[in-house]
Amino acid sequence: MKVNEIKNEERLLPLIRAHLAIKLASEGFHAKEIAESLNITRPAVTQYIKGKRGRDLSSTDHIDEIVNPLAEKLAKRIRSGLGGLETIELLETARQLMVINKSGPVTVSVRADGTDRKLGSIKLLRDRLELELTAAEKYLELSNKTVDEHTKMLLRLIASDSIKHGDIVSQIISWLEIEGGNEQRFQAPEHAVLEQMIVLEDTANEVNLRRTVKTAHPVARLLLEWIDTDEEKHEKIVSKILRLSE
Repeated sequence: MKVNEIKNEERLLPLIRAHLAIKLASEGFHAKEIAESLNITRPAVTQYIKGKRGRDLSSTDHIDEIVNPLAEKLAKRIRSGLGGLETIELLETARQLMVINKSGPVTVSVRADGTDRKLGSIKLLRDRLELELTAAEKYLELSNKTVDEHTKMLLRLIASDSIKHGDIVSQIISWLEIEGGNEQRFQAPEHAVLEQMIVLEDTANEVNLRRTVKTAHPVARLLLEWIDTDEEKHEKIVSKILRLSE
């Protein structure tokens, strides 16, 4: 089974856990520490390290670039006594691994009633998908060559965004292929929940981290600006979803 044939992130969790267990063991962590940080049993850790579990996938490219940063984060948490990984972190890593391992051209099959505009949109999306995944790969490579931890994190964030963009573009291509791009179904979350989320985002926006938090590191300031920009984006998007639901 190849990674690019996997459709469910959970199928990749054993592979990621195996990689994390091997990485942590190589850094001197005991099986008990690894088991607790990954929320698995010590025998499972032993099987991962010996290659008896989590090694049933082939053609797994970019796993070092994607999973090693997670291993570094986990190692720091263990040393600081901050606990292990949440399942959502493992699933997000699995999702990134799925997206960046997509290979080969995207097959386009438009029905006879398709228009040139639709074909043009699909071609544009295919080109953008290739660009996003190439950019993600290059940023990951660059981050691995970077010594400064702040800059390393910034490059990884940019790579993560490129992977997410690729995921979105890939999904829209699938919608255009399968549904012809004509399906207009939309089911908004509950109105009250959306309003609560807007309040949360608005509260976060009240404090501009870049202007408030004092740090001499120039890239650290960029990271704080990244958070501020994301909060503004979240509030804008949730507000638009709310208007669509009215």
